[in-house]
Amino acid sequence: MAKAKAAPKRKAATGYKLAEHIPAGEILQDISKTKWKLGPSIGHGGFGEIYSAQDYSKGGSKYPFVIKIEPHENGPLFVEMHFYMRNARSSDIDQFKKDHNLKTFGMPIYYGSGSHEYKGVKYRFLVMEKFGADIWKKFLENNRIFPKSTVFKIAIQILDVLEYIHIKGYVHADIKGANILLAETKETQNKQVYLVDFGLATKYTTEPVFKPNPKKAHDGTIEYLSRDAHQGVVPTRRGDLEILAYNLIHWLGGSLPWDKKLSDPKIVQKSKEEFIDAISKSAKSCFGNKAPPGMICESLLV
Repeated sequence: MAKAKAAPKRKAATGYKLAEHIPAGEILQDISKTKWKLGPSIGHGGFGEIYSAQDYSKGGSKYPFVIKIEPHENGPLFVEMHFYMRNARSSDIDQFKKDHNLKTFGMPIYYGSGSHEYKGVKYRFLVMEKFGADIWKKFLENNRIFPKSTVFKIAIQILDVLEYIHIKGYVHADIKGANILLAETKETQNKQVYLVDFGLATKYTTEPVFKPNPKKAHDGTIEYLSRDAHQGVVPTRRGDLEILAYNLIHWLGGSLPWDKKLSDPKIVQKSKEEFIDAISKSAKSCFGNKAPPGMICESLLV
C-alpha cells in the first residue's frame, strides 16, 4: 500500500519567520500585566498564528478574544500593535460613535499586547475581540456575488472606519474581503462588519509632492493595490478609496481586467492606469452585459 502523502508544511511570507504552534493553556502576560490564556488555534496567515483566548482572571469555558502571535523580529505585527495602541482605545472609538450617531462601528478595540517567550523563542502578541467569518469566505460561498444592498452596506461601514483612521492620520492600505470580518455579538450580528489587519497601516503624508520608493513598489494585495502603492508612493487616503472601489467591483460580481495578470505587478499597474483613464468604459467592461452601478465610477474618480 502506498504511503499517504504528508500534509505540506506551512511557509512564511517572503522575508518573515513562521511562528511555532503554541499549545492551548499557555499563559501570556501583556504590558499592562493582564494575563491571557490561549485556547485552540483558529487560523494563521503569512506571518503568524491566531488563537482563541480568554482573560485568565475570569476563567470559564468561553474564549471571547483572539490573540495574534508572530516571531518578535517580524515586522507586520509590530506595526499593527503600535497602530492599535495609538488609535484603537475604547474611549476614542466611543467618542467617534457618539459624534457620528453610530449604534455600531467596525473599528476593533485594543485590549492588550506584549511579548512572550516559548521554547527559547521570543514572540509578539496582540489581543483582540473575536469576530466571525471573513466576507471573502462568504463571497465564495455565495458563488462570487453579493446583492447590491449587501455590498453598499459593507462599503458604508468600511468608509466609516476609513474616516476614523484617516482623522487619526493613518491609512489602512490593505482593504480586502479577507480583512473584513462579520460581527458575532447579539447586538451586532448580521448588522456590522469590522475592518482588521492593520499590518500595512501607516501615517499618510501631507507633502504636496509624493516621491516614489522603488523598495516599496507593489507592496500589498496585488489585485486591489492603488496606483500610488504600485509606484511605491507613501500610502494615501485616495489610495484607500481606490482599493475599496476595486473590492466593490468584485463583490458585485464583476471582474477586474487584470485578474489574469497578477504574476506581473508592472502589467497590473499599467492595466489599472489604463482602467482609470477611461473609467466609464472600463467599468462597463467589468460587468459584461450588466450596467455597472453608477457609484462604482464615482468612487474611482477620486
